[in-house]
Amino acid sequence: MNENKNKGGRPRLAVTEKKKYALPPVHLDTKNYFWVKAQAKRAGLSMTEYQRQKILTGEVIARLSPEQMEIYRQLAGMGNNMNQLAHQANKYGYYKDADMYHENAMQVSNLINQILHDGKDYQGT
Repeated sequence: MNENKNKGGRPRLAVTEKKKYALPPVHLDTKNYFWVKAQAKRAGLSMTEYQRQKILTGEVIARLSPEQMEIYRQLAGMGNNMNQLAHQANKYGYYKDADMYHENAMQVSNLINQILHDGKDYQGT
């Protein structure tokens, strides 16, 4: 009778509901350790997060660099400008804003090319 008595507290989780599991540590020689450390730093990730992504997906998605973030901010600002120009064009007629719209479109195109070519200035034909 005493064995069925509820002692209080949270019920134990089932094995399938357990939140965290730990893998055994990875042992590397010096050369491979510093190679993995350099790869994690290049990706902008901690070594743990780098290993986790590599194990789960087989590839590592690097964080955005500050230069890339600046390009995205500029692109967002230019998108807002184009939206305002489109509003003005609809209100007053496109011919007044055609030059500004064309200049803004060229800047957006250049930023997109920079994103696609890893931040380098791209002079495509």
